[in-house]
Amino acid sequence: MSKRLLSSSALVAASLLTAGEAGAVERIKLGLGGFFSAFVVAGQEDDGVGEPGFARRGHKVSREAEIYFRGETTLDNGVQVGAIVELEAESCVDQIDESYIYVEGWFGRVQIGQKDPATDAMFYGAPTPITRHGVTTPTFTYHQFGTNAVATPVVIANLSGDAEKVTYFMPRFAGFQLGVSYTPDNCEEAFGAGGAGAFGCGGSYSGFQFENSAGQQAEIFEAAINFVEKFGEVDVALYAAYIRGNLESDVPVGTFKDQEQYGFGAQFGYAGFVLGGSYKHDNRGLAGPDLDRREWGLGLTYAFQAWTLGVQYYDGEVEIGAGLGEDSIEAVELGGSYELGPGIVLTGGVQFWKLDSDSAGIAARNDATIFIVGAHIGF
Repeated sequence: MSKRLLSSSALVAASLLTAGEAGAVERIKLGLGGFFSAFVVAGQEDDGVGEPGFARRGHKVSREAEIYFRGETTLDNGVQVGAIVELEAESCVDQIDESYIYVEGWFGRVQIGQKDPATDAMFYGAPTPITRHGVTTPTFTYHQFGTNAVATPVVIANLSGDAEKVTYFMPRFAGFQLGVSYTPDNCEEAFGAGGAGAFGCGGSYSGFQFENSAGQQAEIFEAAINFVEKFGEVDVALYAAYIRGNLESDVPVGTFKDQEQYGFGAQFGYAGFVLGGSYKHDNRGLAGPDLDRREWGLGLTYAFQAWTLGVQYYDGEVEIGAGLGEDSIEAVELGGSYELGPGIVLTGGVQFWKLDSDSAGIAARNDATIFIVGAHIGF
C-alpha cells in the first residue's frame, strides 16, 4: 500500500507541475460554513448506590458547534487545490477539530493533515433517526456506561481518528471506489487521546514522535472500498474496510499486539425509505485469548415532504478474558426530524439502553431511557 501512496503522490506532483506557467486561475478565497446543534435532554437510569447513574441529575442541555474555514481553486489543467480548517465553536482541550489540504483531479484525491481515515469517509450503514445522535456511532451519549467495557458504540472501522495522515481516494469507476490512509503515529503530535503526553507521543510540530511508546499503534494502514450505484428506482451502497496497525512496544510483555479491525456495511434506498446496517470486528490490540470486540447495527428511515422518521438498533459485545464471558450493550432509538428550512432542522425522539455483563457487578449494568428534543442549524 505504501507504494500506492508514493505513486499517487508522484501523480499529484506531476499534475501540479503541468499546470504550467499560468498556475491557478485565481487566488484561493476563504469561505465560511459550519453548524450549531442544541438539545434539551431528560432521562432515567439505574441510580442505586454503586450503579452507573448514582447521584446523577436526570436532565441537561447539550450542544456542539463548529465553524469551517474553506478555500479552493482550480488550476488551468483542471486540478483542484484546497484547504479546510474546522474550528470547535466551544471550549475544548483541542480547539481545532480537523485541518487538512487536498488535491483532486483525474488521478483521484489526496488529503494531507488532520482528518479521519478513508474507512470513515467511505462508510455506509444504518441511517440515524435523530439528527446528530443515533445509537450505532453516537455523537452524544447521556447515560452512564460505568465499568462496561463496550462503553461508547462505534460501528465504523477507524483506528487513527484525527491523527496526522495521508489519504488517497482513487477515481470512482463503474460504481467502485478505493480509499487508503497511512498514519505514521496514532496521536495528534504532542496530544494523545488523554491530553498532553498521552501515549508518550511527545515531540511537537518541529520534531519526530517516539517510536517505542508502550501499547501505542503506529504505521497504520486503513483501507476501504465501496460501491455506489442506482438500479432503476433503488439506490445501492456497499462498503468493506480493513485496518492494521503496528505495535510500537509491548510493555508489560504479553499485554499488547498489532491491532486489526475489519467491517462491512450496506444501505438501500427506495421511494423515501432507507434501510442500512453494518458490522465491525476489532481485536483491540490486546494480547491473550477472548478479548475481541464485535458490534453491529441496523436502521430504517422514511422521508416524506419535510419529515424523516425512523428507528435504529445497536448490539455490541466485548470479551473480557478467558472464562470471564463478556460485557454487552443493546440500544434502540426511535425518532425523527422536521426541516423548517434549508439547513434548519427540528429533531427529537427516545433512546432505550441496556448494559449487561457476565461477570462484573452492578457497576457494569444499566437500564436507561433517554428523551431528546432539539434543533440543528447548518450554515
